[in-house]
Amino acid sequence: PPLSEVKSDSDGEMYVHLFIGMNRYAPWYQEAAILSYLGEQVPLIYCLEAEPQQGEEEQKVEERLLYPLECFIFGEDPSVGLEKLQQYSGSSSAQQCGRVFKEGETVYSCRDCAIDPTCVLCIECFQKSVHKSHRYKMHASAGGGFCDCGDLEAWKTGPCCSQHDPGTSVTMETVQAQTLFHLLLRYTTDMLVWEDTNELSEELKVKEDTYFCVLYNDEHHSYDHVIYTLQRAIACDQNQAQIYTALIDKEGRKAVKRGTLRSCQQAKDNIRRNSEHIIQKPLRVEILHTAIMAHQTFALRLGAWFQKIIGYSVGLREVFCQVALEPAADDNNPCLISRLMLHDAKLYKGARKVVHELIFSSLLMDTEYKRQFAMKFTEHYKQLQEDFISDDHQRNISITALSVQIFTVPTLARQLIDEGSVIKVIIDTVMDMMREHLDSNQRFHFQGHNPDKFFRVQVIFHDLRYILISKPSVWTETLREKFLEGLHVFLRFLCCMQGMEEVKRQLGQHVEVEPEWEAGFSLQMQLRHILAMFQDWCSSDERVLLLAFQECHRALMSCTNQPFRSEPTDSYMCKQILHARPYKVSQEPVSIHLPISRLLAGLYVLLCQTGAIQYLPDFVDTLNFTELAEQPLRCVVLAAQVCADMWRRNGLSLVSQVYYYQDLKCRDEMFDKDIIMLQIAASKMDPNHFLMLVLLRFELFDVFNGNSSSKDQEVVKQWNRLTEEMLYLIIIIVGERYVPGISNVTKEDVTMREVIHLLCIQPMAHSSLVKNLPENESHETWLETVVSKVAIFKKPGVSGHGLYELKKECLKEFNPFFYHYSRPQHSKVRALRPPVPPPFCPGFSNIVYLLCCDIFIHILRRIFQKAAEDRSSRWTEPMIQRVWLLLPHTVSLSSSSVSCVVFAQSVQDKEKAERKRKAEAAKAHRQKIMAQMSAMQKNFIESNKMLYDNMPESSIQSDTAASVESRVAVGPEQGVCSTDWGAQICILCQEEQEVQAQAPAMVLTACVQRSTVLTQDRGKTLSPEGCYPLFMPPDLAVGTHTGSCGHVMHATCWQKYFEAVQNTTRNRLHADLIIDLENGEYMCPLCKSLCNTVIPLIPVEPSKLNYESAELVGQHLTLERWVQIMSSRIRGLRAAEEAMVLFDECQADFRSILSFGVQEPPKFSRSITEMLGVCATTVHRVGLQTAPNDLCPYVPVMSWNTCAYTIQAIESMLQEEGKALFGSLQNRQLSGLKALVQFSASQRLKSRKAVIQKHFADMLAVLVPVPTVENAPSILEVDFFHLLVGLVLSIPALYQEEAVDLQPSAVSTAFNHLYLLHLVTMGHMLQVLLASHGPEEGEEAHAAAELFSIMSQHTDGLRAGVPGVESVKRGVLPFLRCAALFFNCLTGVPPPEELSGTLPLLCSYLSLPSNLFQLFQQHRDVVTNLIKRWCGNAAISKALKGEMQIIRYPRKRNRLIDLPEDYSVLLNQASHFKCPNSSDDERKHPTLCLQCGVMLCAQSPCCQQQLNGEEVGACTAHAAICGAGVGMFLRVRECEIILMASKTRGSPYPAPYLDDYGETDPQLGRGNPLHLCPERYRKLHHMWQQHCILEEIARSLELLNVMFPFEWQMI
Repeated sequence: PPLSEVKSDSDGEMYVHLFIGMNRYAPWYQEAAILSYLGEQVPLIYCLEAEPQQGEEEQKVEERLLYPLECFIFGEDPSVGLEKLQQYSGSSSAQQCGRVFKEGETVYSCRDCAIDPTCVLCIECFQKSVHKSHRYKMHASAGGGFCDCGDLEAWKTGPCCSQHDPGTSVTMETVQAQTLFHLLLRYTTDMLVWEDTNELSEELKVKEDTYFCVLYNDEHHSYDHVIYTLQRAIACDQNQAQIYTALIDKEGRKAVKRGTLRSCQQAKDNIRRNSEHIIQKPLRVEILHTAIMAHQTFALRLGAWFQKIIGYSVGLREVFCQVALEPAADDNNPCLISRLMLHDAKLYKGARKVVHELIFSSLLMDTEYKRQFAMKFTEHYKQLQEDFISDDHQRNISITALSVQIFTVPTLARQLIDEGSVIKVIIDTVMDMMREHLDSNQRFHFQGHNPDKFFRVQVIFHDLRYILISKPSVWTETLREKFLEGLHVFLRFLCCMQGMEEVKRQLGQHVEVEPEWEAGFSLQMQLRHILAMFQDWCSSDERVLLLAFQECHRALMSCTNQPFRSEPTDSYMCKQILHARPYKVSQEPVSIHLPISRLLAGLYVLLCQTGAIQYLPDFVDTLNFTELAEQPLRCVVLAAQVCADMWRRNGLSLVSQVYYYQDLKCRDEMFDKDIIMLQIAASKMDPNHFLMLVLLRFELFDVFNGNSSSKDQEVVKQWNRLTEEMLYLIIIIVGERYVPGISNVTKEDVTMREVIHLLCIQPMAHSSLVKNLPENESHETWLETVVSKVAIFKKPGVSGHGLYELKKECLKEFNPFFYHYSRPQHSKVRALRPPVPPPFCPGFSNIVYLLCCDIFIHILRRIFQKAAEDRSSRWTEPMIQRVWLLLPHTVSLSSSSVSCVVFAQSVQDKEKAERKRKAEAAKAHRQKIMAQMSAMQKNFIESNKMLYDNMPESSIQSDTAASVESRVAVGPEQGVCSTDWGAQICILCQEEQEVQAQAPAMVLTACVQRSTVLTQDRGKTLSPEGCYPLFMPPDLAVGTHTGSCGHVMHATCWQKYFEAVQNTTRNRLHADLIIDLENGEYMCPLCKSLCNTVIPLIPVEPSKLNYESAELVGQHLTLERWVQIMSSRIRGLRAAEEAMVLFDECQADFRSILSFGVQEPPKFSRSITEMLGVCATTVHRVGLQTAPNDLCPYVPVMSWNTCAYTIQAIESMLQEEGKALFGSLQNRQLSGLKALVQFSASQRLKSRKAVIQKHFADMLAVLVPVPTVENAPSILEVDFFHLLVGLVLSIPALYQEEAVDLQPSAVSTAFNHLYLLHLVTMGHMLQVLLASHGPEEGEEAHAAAELFSIMSQHTDGLRAGVPGVESVKRGVLPFLRCAALFFNCLTGVPPPEELSGTLPLLCSYLSLPSNLFQLFQQHRDVVTNLIKRWCGNAAISKALKGEMQIIRYPRKRNRLIDLPEDYSVLLNQASHFKCPNSSDDERKHPTLCLQCGVMLCAQSPCCQQQLNGEEVGACTAHAAICGAGVGMFLRVRECEIILMASKTRGSPYPAPYLDDYGETDPQLGRGNPLHLCPERYRKLHHMWQQHCILEEIARSLELLNVMFPFEWQMI
């Protein structure tokens, strides 16, 4: 029964039994039934809504369509059928990988085993192959290719990885599969190649009359233009228009409106009208019926389904290939795959990708079907290329890109040459495309050409390279015939280039419009390797070589541009007569493009090299070498005349042509071949005639014949320059023999000589050497085979790159007249005697007779005559150098050069006399200068004799009292401050000033930034809503770091400089990318470090402690008494504040704090006070990310916090680097730290006393009971060093009275510091104990056990056992090191010389017992109650029960993540990276955070997030959380570090991965294997740890001078 009549309640399942049993019906009925079913179901699934739900659609397709179709193929449940198929096929795996590469995906090529560079592996196959240990290259795919693993013709060895080892292939073919594939592939083809005139078949027609307005992608309209058009045409908002535009760009089309035919037609008209422009075509818009749209969508889905089904077995794939290539029933129509190919340019992007991937997975996976497909491809080649050229899409999504998969297979390329004449087809295609550029002489003329179209035509040459990339080892008659046929067509093409774009010297005025020249040279660069490959093919067969030379010579003789326009004349010189046609390069047209002449020269050398030259007379009549040399000689003369500035009026176009003519990119098929042709002519012509021809063409014949003279200095200068160039040409013709065939040298010898001459200029990196060496068609330079023989490699340091230096013994091979040197390179080399060149081959041995012929002797005589004259303008030093080089060879070859030598000797004697005179004059001048200096020195010593006499005495004097001073920084035994700021010099005005409290302020440049370098909980954020910022959590989640470059200025000088910077920077282009003016940023005037504030230099208060008074006070002021006094003072201050009256006088303890000594606080000048406010406001604004507010009560707190955090960061850095605590810091770090501590200490004087007193009370409540404070945090919830710094710096505020400002005396301060340190240390020890474990033995262990037992009495949930003493010591040590740094900067007491940071010495410096547990015993009476209070906090119990995080001590020191040694491991990780927010397979940018190791999807709209109301990229959003806005990311596929410091600022930085040559490889441009450089990664770590990322970004941006801003926030 018809499927449409069967009804059931279960979607999808109702047809399964019918599909399974349908094989009993005839094929025509099966096809009709299935087509009818599709016609019914597809419109019910697709295109029901304008914005369909992808998930629901896919589910319905699987259930209702694809599952029944699979049932039809297998004749049963697909899972059961597939299981049987696998059993039947055994365990064989697919023999070819066939993975289709996406754009940007990393691919690998083996330099040892690949047949050509186009043979590549995906990363999975590479990791499982033998090529991993070979010389390999890696690069980013442009998309469209596929993995060649398993292709036996792509690899010399190791064609398969372990996963794709060839097994026994078992075929499975079913009639059902053939029937279904035939139907569905025809259905897919019909839908994809749909035309407006087509109509749906009866089975697919529907009654609904709804349409879609579909907008297609093109490469002409910009994103913004399309968005604007959609907003105007269909009245959608900007967000919807952006979504539509993104989908159109990604998929190639998008339905933008659904409705009636009239409404869709109106939308179409609106879109076309709004998108049309005077220079732009309107957007492509079509109206499609909803049924057609639905069937086209399902046809695309079938493409992916086909790939899945044919991947099940070889048999299914073969069935599909047969159906695809099966000839159509109608002979007028091509096969299905041909229809898809021919319609490719009309398909939209998404459809193209599906079709191409289907071809990859089917036809290209089987050798026979690949051959058949290649024949079809070649048959339609011309049409496909014409469609591509008229298309506007990139080649990687064009069907023409498949040529690389076909033409590079050696056996397939031979078959295509034999059977399809593919060389002729390709060249005919190019010729047809470029016929429009032919002039009346049938030569190319590219003036006014279309660059885009011309570029697309040039791409066709890649296919010719692919065909020729592997020369045959065995020739057949058919192959010879077809190859020579292709060569004949190729020579016809070259005839159109021979002599094209002639130039004529401009006289009188400058050329008005410079002619087009880039197109010609672009064409020459494309042909460079093709010409070499044709010659390589010819050299492999003697008969082909001779016939090719015959064809080439015939083509040259038939060229329409004849080399002469006048009759021959006779020229006379030295009794020699030359019969030649007159021609002057400076007066007649000349062309630099001579490809046929140069190809003939290359073939001639190959004839000599192979010995086939003996048979040449049988193929070619007598060669006229004068004519053959004519055109190349003109090019050489043209270059010489341009060098002599004779063509200046022709503009830069000709200068550029001559540059490229001799440049590496073109010289091997241009300049080098011209030299070879001249060497050929010199070896076959009479040497006198050859030199006369050279003189004629250089237009020096009359000059050397004595028939021409001029008083015009410009003309004489040109003659001299031309003479130099002519002599240089003779040197090249005679001396340049490193060409196989001209002398007995190998390619290795040629490369070695090139490397030697490059390294003679300067040591070079490997990449620089590669760039300066010619490469073959496989992009190989053979550098690795020779460089170790001639050079020594020097490894790089933490910056720069590795360099090759020439071995000294190789200097003897250096030739200063090396013909591949450019003019700048010539100027760098030293003038040494050239080495003896290798002997010529027999065919070129006559060249040496040039140096002993009459004409050459005459040339030398004339030059020496000019040099012997007094008129120096008629000769030049380079001219004489060249003559001296040629003279020894002339003497050795000729006995008739005696007179010439006599002239040379006279010139030499004259030069020697002149040099001797100049040397004597210089010597006398030096002696006079030395005598003057000696006299001045004696006068200075005499006049300053007293100074010299007193110096030893003053240097011996020293302060002997310093040796007996106390070296204790805390407590009643505190030592004396030994140093202060002294006099400082302003870096702006260079004036010196003492740092004093009442003097104008001196300031230190500084940079304040948020930091997560020390965090123990990465990703956590802090806000002032909780205890922060008064109490820093122990995990140090986010801190505020203040660094300084150490440069000092007057405050007034800085203010003037800052205002000037703001005024000048506002007018600078993109200045906001470098410095943020709104946030007060500027660059240090001296070192250009980034700064955003200044720290005022505060003089250290002199602390003259009376030790006797301190001893008396110590007898009365115990810790218990000190705690009572502090509590009373706080209680009294709070009561006085609340009652607004003085506290009751009967409370004596209220003022007991004053009885131990008070003094007047320091008074600062107005400018210092102002700078204190500037710095504090910046720290508060940056640290809390809030608006500036100097009245906020947290301003002083943030100053204390940044002081504490900066000290902790410095201590952590010193500890990690294994450096001593004191004496290891740089001066800038030490100055900055000292200034920061003194600044923080002075904040109590700037802020309101009540605020400081409240902060002190709140902080003290963590340690001791404070009656006015409730809900103090537990000891596990605060960082004790931040607490210590806050308490020490705020306690002087307790001494302030209402009527008078007071501060504690030196004795009071000493005891305050001592007891605060004791309390905080004990609290921190308990904090460490609560997180420690492990018993130990010893006296300290007993004290620890006793303390632990006390703790356990008051702590709920404390685990059993005694903690390890050593673990407690290790936990407390960082705190004590930080405390030592803090008190050293605060009091100025120098540490003991032997202080290295060990615990006993630290305890001594800080006035702590060496056994820290004795603190609890010394203060037993007080501590017992305190421990009860500390341990009884509910937070402690929660933490011990695991309900709250406990930080273990010592804290883990953060480091950047560990990177793998081999970079391919990272690439492998990136290849498996899946974007969390996107399911498509478009190119992603996997980016690794070096702080936490998270892989992110960067620079992609799918992962953009909202940050402070703004859309930002994944990296920017992650950096805000992970690094407090600072990020360090590794872009894996680009091999590049990205430094980020804010939403708008960032910069690239070299990755710490180097190749074997010590070089980084950004963008994987070179593709060499990369390995981690530990030193460079350590440098990155130090940059991050020392908070220098912001500074590095600013400096790099300053150097880059940004012209076009990059949107860093979108990374």
